[in-house]
Amino acid sequence: MDITALNGTQVLRTKVLKWMCLCLASLSAVFTYFNIFINDFIVLGVLEAAFSVYCFSVFVLISRTKLKLWQPLSICACVSLLVVLGSYLSKMSHALFVWMLALPVLYYLLLGTLWGVVLSAALLLSEGIALWAKNDISPFLTLNLSLNLSLSYVAIWVVAHVFENSRENSYKRLQNLALLDPLTGVGNRLAMNQYFEIELQNKLGLFAMILDLDFFKQVNDKYGHAVGDRVLVAVTQLLNDNLPQGKVFRIGGEEFAIFSPSTTSEYAQNYAQQIRRSLEAHEFLIEGYSISITISIGVVKYQPGDSLKQTIKAADKQLYQAKRNGRNQVMMDTLDGETQLESVC
Repeated sequence: MDITALNGTQVLRTKVLKWMCLCLASLSAVFTYFNIFINDFIVLGVLEAAFSVYCFSVFVLISRTKLKLWQPLSICACVSLLVVLGSYLSKMSHALFVWMLALPVLYYLLLGTLWGVVLSAALLLSEGIALWAKNDISPFLTLNLSLNLSLSYVAIWVVAHVFENSRENSYKRLQNLALLDPLTGVGNRLAMNQYFEIELQNKLGLFAMILDLDFFKQVNDKYGHAVGDRVLVAVTQLLNDNLPQGKVFRIGGEEFAIFSPSTTSEYAQNYAQQIRRSLEAHEFLIEGYSISITISIGVVKYQPGDSLKQTIKAADKQLYQAKRNGRNQVMMDTLDGETQLESVC
């Protein structure tokens, strides 16, 4: 599965913003011509010309780099300002206020529910003030027109809110199904790929650990798979409780991976030993059984330029060495590339 598909919201908003910028740049250029040369409305024409240039520059920028929050936020703020200002300065017969009806959809598409609520409410308030502050509001003295415009705006706002909220909830549920291990609730291999490739922007000082429960098959054979599953859940909880930073992933039956960013070799060694000792000293009481298990851990420091596959392979090599040396041990790459044994104390 392509991990970029898991970032569907970001991809959707990037595409919407990209082509919306191109569309707004073109429309603003057309309105610039009409307002300067036909409507003799130079102030609004100049503002629309500047907005057209800005939209095109954002279009070029997001075609080359990742989407940042300030980009859709600035576009929404600018187009809202133009609509409100245009409604206030232009003649009512130009009907620039009609554009306000399209903006809630744009807010929710580009920024989600939180910003959608804030910007939609702000636009309704500011547009209302701008219209009622005009000298020529004769059309709005008719109650029917005022009510129809207001209710149309609110209806579009509500529909946009419900749709985006439902879309976000559905996306989160699908993402959880794809990324979370159904037994333990931590991330799976796909989640590990996404974390390493997308979420973890700065990998300097990153340590990867591969952990394997020693002789776990004997637990399943002796107590049954139902008990074994509960042991795995308890182990996961113990790993999370001992993890001040980073993430835990279940990547196999009894195999886990931990990524600990922005740490030192000494910290990684001590942390891995803390996990090993905590698990060794812990007694799992499940369905009347007292179960004790140990763990073997391989630790490596991320090398700049290495892929996730290379990093995991290096950590696996240390894990296998720990198993060959008798299990219940931590093996780690030292800075000179040799292995260092952190055995039972």
